[in-house]
Amino acid sequence: MAMDRFRASALPNPPGEYDPRYMRQLLRGIEMYFSQLDSRASQNAEKYSADTFQGGEFIGDGKGISVPYAQLVSTSDQSAAAIDQAYAVTYTGTDFAVDISIVSSSRVTFTHAGKYLISYSIQFQSTSNSLEYIDLWLRQNGTDVAGSNTRFSIPARKSAGEPAYLVAVTPLMISVADNDYAQIMFRVSNTAVTIEHLPSVAYSAGVTPAIPSTPSVIVGVQFLSS
Repeated sequence: MAMDRFRASALPNPPGEYDPRYMRQLLRGIEMYFSQLDSRASQNAEKYSADTFQGGEFIGDGKGISVPYAQLVSTSDQSAAAIDQAYAVTYTGTDFAVDISIVSSSRVTFTHAGKYLISYSIQFQSTSNSLEYIDLWLRQNGTDVAGSNTRFSIPARKSAGEPAYLVAVTPLMISVADNDYAQIMFRVSNTAVTIEHLPSVAYSAGVTPAIPSTPSVIVGVQFLSS
């Protein structure tokens, strides 16, 4: 931290002759000056500035603060090959990202240590004729995070041409070190349950408004605290 426009202590005017009281006042003033220089919170500085702080950085000549955040998305379909295996949710890109990146398609990688909020919204589709189950949990640096699983149920499809849909939404907090990574893992009770994106819909008079495309995965990551 730097102190801007630091003000020196006022020193007493010298007397015409030696005066022990003047010497004490002079030494006291010098002592105060150096104690202020050594202090982390000087009372004689008009303002303070810093280049970095734990968990982020100052931007715009100290006029703003940048902290890690990201919105990760997938616009592709994802499926499970077997019901006894776990699969990592993958991403096709980012809408926003500061000091958070995607590695190997599925690893949400953190530049800075800290506590983060991970909120996911995943669009599932089922063509099964029965009620099915989905498990979603976090895996950190290759190890499952205890207590992070959420189970969802998706209803049977309405007909052969009309699958059932479910949006799985969960917010979770995670504590990471520098360069740690996290993955969202999923398991389904039937391989007929998949993660699906939906294309945009064009306007049709009397039928539907124009509807934007539906990503298969949207994940928000927000820095909370160092």
